[in-house]
This record gives sequence, structure tokens and C-alpha cells, in this order.
Amino acid sequence: MSRRTSHKLASPSVVIIANTLRERVLAGEYRENSWLPTERELAEEFGVSRTIVRHAIEELERQGLVVRSPRCRPVVKRSTPSPATTERRRLTLGLWLWPSATFPGASAILRGIYKVLDANRYRLVVENPVDIDWRAVVHGEAQFLERITRDQDIVGAILWYLGGEANLPALQSVRAAGIPLVFLDRRPPEGFPADFVGVDNRHAAAQIVHHLISRGHRHIAHITNVDNASTVHERLQGYQDALREAGIPFRPELVLTETGSPEAGYGSVYESLAAQLLALPGPPTAVFCVNDVLALRLVDALRAKGVRVPEDMAVAGFDGLERWLPGTPFLTTANQPFERIGEWAARLLLQRVEGGDRQEYQHVILEAPVSIHASTRHARREAETLSMRGGMSDETTRLHTD
Repeated sequence: MSRRTSHKLASPSVVIIANTLRERVLAGEYRENSWLPTERELAEEFGVSRTIVRHAIEELERQGLVVRSPRCRPVVKRSTPSPATTERRRLTLGLWLWPSATFPGASAILRGIYKVLDANRYRLVVENPVDIDWRAVVHGEAQFLERITRDQDIVGAILWYLGGEANLPALQSVRAAGIPLVFLDRRPPEGFPADFVGVDNRHAAAQIVHHLISRGHRHIAHITNVDNASTVHERLQGYQDALREAGIPFRPELVLTETGSPEAGYGSVYESLAAQLLALPGPPTAVFCVNDVLALRLVDALRAKGVRVPEDMAVAGFDGLERWLPGTPFLTTANQPFERIGEWAARLLLQRVEGGDRQEYQHVILEAPVSIHASTRHARREAETLSMRGGMSDETTRLHTD
């Protein structure tokens, strides 16, 4: 059976709760060698389930701030900042994460940021949306940008940006206030040059489709979504690149669009996509999906219609979410290095905060290695990893000179 990845946003999120608890530890509110409050107490305080609290505490453990033992409350392992910190005010950085609070990449990005930040010098304020409606998320992002413009304590911010052209005026207001911004995952909107960290979506997508072609597939569909983001466009371009390089004509009818909404019900959306695939003339034998959430739900919808994956139809995704799920990964995918994305975003922001805003804007492009699993080949074969073609190094930095 395929694994399901939650697509529902929670508020407050695991990321925000973990960040709040971290700040309490660093401020000495939870002293070294003392117990944290119980899961029940924290769940009541934040208005969430104990499971969410447990995930937040696991994040603190990964950061080395608490120690957990079976059937015991977590104990604070390290309580900083140093005494010198009390003599100077820590600088505040903002972080906007728009994806689902249960999206594992968000926590990994946060871990990467914390690995770079000096806890004695910086504190991080994290916000993410409380709604799953796209328009509400864009509005929430605009409000976040307006708040950091007014907040005199914030000296810089990292954005997992969603708003496109709609929030360009808010971005311009932040820049006019002299607050440096670093974008991650999605490129800055047209006309707004800025530092950026992401992956080579186009190349990784092409690698996935090349793999499908190498398995003998010639009728390969692509399912994208309505999100007007650089990541979405680049993955479509990679799909088209691979077809062209293999001499396979591009068929526009094989590109379907996920238009899911909470009102429509996600189950019906993926049932509809599966039905559309099967109804196509010369139906595809393989599908490359724009992300793993879509791919895993499509697998369930296809199986519900009696379609075997991969025997009848191979399915691949993008992101590498099953790394954080129990069991053996099923889905062929491109693995985004979320933690390293967070590290690079923090480095670029600190360069701006500590070194001034005069240097050229940098775009750091990282590799997203492709892992081959059972969704595109026989399940008994050992998992493989495709190396990126063209000799691309582990990470590449390009200067943006706009």
C-alpha cells in the first residue's frame, strides 16, 4: 500500500511550537536539567494534539536541546545563551514557511537554519499560514511582510514565497525599509532581484523522465498544478526537455492539471485525475507528478480503479517526502536537500545583515538526486540512485547581477 502524506495545515504548527519551546530554553525559562512541561500541558497551551507536541519535542531533541527517555518527561540538556548575551540584545530574523505544518521539508529547513545561526546573537520568529485556501495564504503572507516592515527589531527575513505578483508591493515595502530578504525553493518574482536558494528542478525532472523512457515508456503524462511558481514551470520544462532529447513528440493533452480545493474534496480530485488519464486516447503508461503528495494520492486513486502500479502504470513524484515516513520508500522521486537549503538561506541572510546590502545577489542552486523505487520498476529490485548528468557538482552558486 502507498503511504499518505497529509495535506492539511495546522495552527500552530510543529515548526512554530518547536521554535517557541526552543526560545524558552535559550532564554532560561526552562532551565538545564529540568523537566519540560508535560505533553498534556503543552497541548492545552497551544491548542493542539499531543501528537503535534510530541513531534515538536522530537525536533528539540534533534537540535540537542532536550534528552528523551522511555516513559519519562524530556529533560532540558542545554540552556543557553551565554552570560554575555544578557548584556546585549539578540537580533531578530523572520521566517515565513507557507507549506503545510505537517510537511517534513519545513522542519528540515528550520533545522538547517538553526545549524547556521548563533543562538547567542540571533533569535528567529517563525510564521506559517493557518488556512489551506490559496487566497487566504497569499493574504497571510502579505500581512507577515507588512508586520516585519513595521517591526523595528527584525533585521532580515527568509521567505518560502507564494504570493507572486500579488505580493510584490509588500516586498517592495520591505526593501524600502532596508530589510534584506532571502527566497528559498521558489525564485523571487519578476522584477524583484534578491538572494535565492533552491534546486535544479528542470534537470532533476528531466532525469526522472529519462528514467521512465529507459524503462521503455513512450506515452508519459505529466500532472502539474495551478500554482504559478518557478518550481512548477521548471519541472514542466524538464519533462519537455527529456521528451525532446529522446525524440518523443510532446503531446499537450498528456499534461493534466491538479485543481484541487478543500471544497471539492481531495479524494474526488485524484479520482478525477486517474479517470482522465485512463480516458486519454493512447493512454499513458507512466506519469511524472509535480510533487510527491500528488503522486502518492494518484497511486491510491489508480489502485482504486484496478490499475496496478507500476505494472500497468508507473508513477514518479518530486520532493523525497518518504524519507521521513516509516518503511521502505515506494515512490521514485527527486530528493530536495531541505536542510541544506535552510543552511544556505541562513548564510546568505547573515551576509546581508552583517556585511551590508551592497554585494551582488546570489542564487545558490543545489542538486536534487533522483532515487528509483518500486513505483517505476519491479518492487523486488534493489533501490538505485541516479547521478545527475553533465557532471554537476554537489552545489552550484551563481551570481545574480540584476
